[in-house]
Amino acid sequence: MKLFNLALAVLLLTAATAGAVIVPTFEPSQFITWGSGQVIQTEHNGVIPNVGDWNGDGLKDMLIGTYQSGALYFYPNSGTNANPVFATRSQVYADGSPIAMTYG
Repeated sequence: MKLFNLALAVLLLTAATAGAVIVPTFEPSQFITWGSGQVIQTEHNGVIPNVGDWNGDGLKDMLIGTYQSGALYFYPNSGTNANPVFATRSQVYADGSPIAMTYG
């Protein structure tokens, strides 16, 4: 019964908003910084950050993949989820070799 009620609510909400134009509102962009406030920079262009709890400590860490070299770097969070402080990066390895992804 709960599943039916949820499905009905989703159906009604979808019908009520059909044709409505929803324009997203974004906050201004910000640079990602170290705990010191210094902007995190890499020697590569085209970096792709991905935030998540990558080491299982409950804090949102950051992985950055680089477009040019294909290298993958891990930045552990030593702050909190609300106020992350990213520690010095380390390159990600698998079976003793650095992970590198190709493009093209």
